[in-house]
Amino acid sequence: MPIDHVDRVVQQWKAEKPNYDLAPVEIIGRAGRIMEHVDRALEAKFEEFQISRASFDVLAALRRSGKPYKLTQRDLMRSLFRTSGNMSLRIDSLQRQGLVVRSPDKEDRRSVFVTMTPRGVELLETVIPEHLENESSLVAGLNRAERAQLITLLRKWLVSLEEEVAHGRQLYLGMTLLDSRASTKMRRAVGLPDVPGLLVNKVAAGSRAEELGFRKGDLVTAIERQAVTSLVDLRKILNKSDPKIKKVQVIRGVEKMEFKLTSSSI
Repeated sequence: MPIDHVDRVVQQWKAEKPNYDLAPVEIIGRAGRIMEHVDRALEAKFEEFQISRASFDVLAALRRSGKPYKLTQRDLMRSLFRTSGNMSLRIDSLQRQGLVVRSPDKEDRRSVFVTMTPRGVELLETVIPEHLENESSLVAGLNRAERAQLITLLRKWLVSLEEEVAHGRQLYLGMTLLDSRASTKMRRAVGLPDVPGLLVNKVAAGSRAEELGFRKGDLVTAIERQAVTSLVDLRKILNKSDPKIKKVQVIRGVEKMEFKLTSSSI
């Protein structure tokens, strides 16, 4: 059987660290490299029509919502997992191209509707058949039965991740974190004082989190003295290259503690 890049990575790690569980690397590493190939192929096709993949996603969301192909900007953000700033820039670009128009929501002054124009509808009707053909070519290496099996497995994986997010949880280093609101509620329930942070709700056996000393009930309050009040804060701080060893401030009950995360841990 042919080997791929991830096989070579796993072989190297097995030689250096034979005790590591590398099954997640085999899955996530391949998913990431596959999406790199997919992203390039999709962007190349969309460029033929002078739009980006992000622009297509907005137009497609409007089109599948049905006539009059109109959604609030907030609904688009939630549907496409985009921030307010990113969505505004994308809609600005589409509006300049004459593919969408904005209009105020008369019932909510804070809300803005985005509607696809006839020109946008016409463009999308041209793009979609070629886009679907392009995607079909990208999965041509799998037969019908293999595609069905992969769809089932990917659905199961995505549902598990979406359930975590829906309940204000985020899996990180093998531990499940609750968002600040849920963390405060759970601490109050056991008589602990309100402290902003992310509560460790679960630590997987044998995970990096367990090795580093995290326990269920720990409250992550800061990293390198920078307050952590949301999962976005957590990712931003940990994604910084410096310092290589990051100090994580934790409260266990009412006791203050400090853990250290190295770049290899993160």
